[in-house]
Amino acid sequence: MQLAGKASKASKAGKAEKIDEKETAIMKLGFNEATALECKGQSLMADLEACEKYGFDYIEIRFDCVKDYLKEHTLEELADWFKNHHLKPWAYNTLIYFNQRDEAGVKEIDEETDFIIEVCKAIGMKMLITVPQFDVKDKSVSEIKEEAVARLRYLSDKVGSDIRISLEFCGAPNCSINQFGTAYDVVKAVDRDNVGITVDTFHFHEMCSKLEDLKNADGKKIFAYHLNDCEDLPLGSCGDDKRLWPEEGVIDHAAIAGALKEIGFDGVCTIEEFRPEYYAMSHEENVKKAAEVTKAFVEKYFA
Repeated sequence: MQLAGKASKASKAGKAEKIDEKETAIMKLGFNEATALECKGQSLMADLEACEKYGFDYIEIRFDCVKDYLKEHTLEELADWFKNHHLKPWAYNTLIYFNQRDEAGVKEIDEETDFIIEVCKAIGMKMLITVPQFDVKDKSVSEIKEEAVARLRYLSDKVGSDIRISLEFCGAPNCSINQFGTAYDVVKAVDRDNVGITVDTFHFHEMCSKLEDLKNADGKKIFAYHLNDCEDLPLGSCGDDKRLWPEEGVIDHAAIAGALKEIGFDGVCTIEEFRPEYYAMSHEENVKKAAEVTKAFVEKYFA
């Protein structure tokens, strides 16, 4: 996940070139809208049509894209689209900065969560992804964990048992929850069936999350899996613009994927990129490339 917003006019996809379902690996393929966010012609509808065309099974819908869509369309129209296509909604990305908020920030989170619930109920989406606050300065790790547990329990009650909440730790030194181990401690303490974790390979790599922590986790608590890679730069120094297509960088995908298999993860593998060079591609070429690399990755590690 990364925080940036942009949407433009929809473009219609042409004749379908879907990946043959007989060739599709066991794990389902997902597309996060950030991957093509700044491509010319990007919009929620353009993403839906292209993802359907190139064989994705699921889409993670960005907060800014769905809000732009609703300026001219309705949730009923969006629900009808999903009813008539193979592609299905996987998760709402993202509920921004759920923890360490002031009174106004807590109200903002409540209002955004109400909107997310409305979207989820309308289109049959069953999960929201949330990210932690940055720059909390003098807060201790213990204080951060305790407050995060309380906030996630509150949000768990608010969304109800039909919607899952996936905590995405962010691999940056100034993020309040920036390693898998810390995030998993929080999720264990929350102790709710509908609260789990997003494993983003970029974030896992960037702040040196421990593979043993992942191997010791309950696979049922891994709700989302974000796929990408990273340039060979000092750990903790990379922004999201340094992400690469999977297996074009230095992330140890074999180890992470192996650990996920070992603990029984059987969810969706979702590509998520934020690279300017990829935004310079045409929208269709971007989504097509994303489908190709995600499919190849899943066939290599999860078939």
